[in-house]
Amino acid sequence: MSLSLALASTSLASSRPVTVVVSPLPLASILDHHLRRGDDQDRVFGTLLGVRKELDNEVEIRNSFGVPYATKGRGEVTVDMDHHKSLLDLHLKVNPKEVVVGWYATSPNLNSFSALIHNFYTSESAPSPAVHLTLDPTTLSFAAYTASPIGTTPRADHLAFLPVETVMRVHEQERSGLDLLTTNLTSLQVQASASAAVPPPSSDLAVQSPLATLYSLLTRVSTMLDQVLEYVRAVAAGEREGDERVGRALLETVGVVPTSTSAVKGSTQQSSSQSFEEDFNAHLADVLMVSYLANLIKTQVEISSRLNLMV
Repeated sequence: MSLSLALASTSLASSRPVTVVVSPLPLASILDHHLRRGDDQDRVFGTLLGVRKELDNEVEIRNSFGVPYATKGRGEVTVDMDHHKSLLDLHLKVNPKEVVVGWYATSPNLNSFSALIHNFYTSESAPSPAVHLTLDPTTLSFAAYTASPIGTTPRADHLAFLPVETVMRVHEQERSGLDLLTTNLTSLQVQASASAAVPPPSSDLAVQSPLATLYSLLTRVSTMLDQVLEYVRAVAAGEREGDERVGRALLETVGVVPTSTSAVKGSTQQSSSQSFEEDFNAHLADVLMVSYLANLIKTQVEISSRLNLMV
């Protein structure tokens, strides 16, 4: 089943989200879809899924999947509806809280085909307005838009795309993988610029060991602490003007560090360090216990599934 998008313009919501938040996962999925496109296509598009936060007036894009399409002459786009519905149903079984929030395209250019496709996704995301995410596969820059109808005569290809604020939010669980990818890309660019005529002996990327990763993270934290101390020294000496937002952020960061009651009462520095070490070891023991229980449950589920296959 396919849907030809040559319909009259549907009603679009006048309100538009203030902020569109994108995680690295859908961006990587979009790039992978673009690399697997057909030879006769210069761009690909697909469905964006996520959650809407009405209180913050925010749309968070968490997942995406590609949708096959074909162009037929001027002003008509055919979308594979069966593919879209099947993948959407499968995704909602795994993530029932996510909804269709819009669509993406691997081209920063907006044209009449963009308006036709946006009309279709407006009906999919109703009553909320659909979000259009554009990703340039060359520069990796992305932007988000909503659309409003223009003109006195309603037409499917008469839409004005309005840019909205777009940010990328990297969760703590994704930070290490993203740092690994960006570090390897930076090193590859340096190697390519240093020896452009000589091909590299291997294209494999070396993955750091956990100890090496921890060392690099601690080194980065040490560098950032030096920058913070230099900033505080310069503000205290009157060499630069202080920023209230930076001061509040530093106060909140310092407040996260656990402090013992002995330090507050004015005891010796040795007892304060010993109390902090005890608190840290207790927290580490809790983390190890949670990790042990998670592995135990995973092993139990694996054994149960294999026993069910044997019965």
